[in-house]
Amino acid sequence: MTEDNTVELSDVAYSTLLKAKKKGETFSDVVIRLTSAKISSLQKRGTMEIKTSDGRELAVKVDQDLCVGAESCVTLAPEVFSLDRSQLGISFRGPRWNTEPLGMKEVEAGTLDSDRIIRAAKSCPYKAITITDDKTGDEIVP
Repeated sequence: MTEDNTVELSDVAYSTLLKAKKKGETFSDVVIRLTSAKISSLQKRGTMEIKTSDGRELAVKVDQDLCVGAESCVTLAPEVFSLDRSQLGISFRGPRWNTEPLGMKEVEAGTLDSDRIIRAAKSCPYKAITITDDKTGDEIVP
């Protein structure tokens, strides 16, 4: 059984969907594709454990209160970090409340070396990312 549901869109929303639409896709396909991509790229918040290709087990933690979107971590390790610009900090509307701009992607075990992840965390000028060695408990990036 198929239901025909309609949704009202602004001209800007319609134009955006039209630009994103690939050959053979319906608008429903576009909405599902874009929503799924957004969810998968920002699926983890807080602490995530990553097993690296060089045998280390890292606990990567993001302090959302410190993240202001410098995006250096995303540039150096886009396989790990993802920034949601709509969630960025202080705006003209006042202070941020319950925002979480930086997400972490699911990383397949053994696909990234620890140095790359550590460099990305250390690149944050606001010290929003900390890394701890899961095996030893030592803090690698304070």
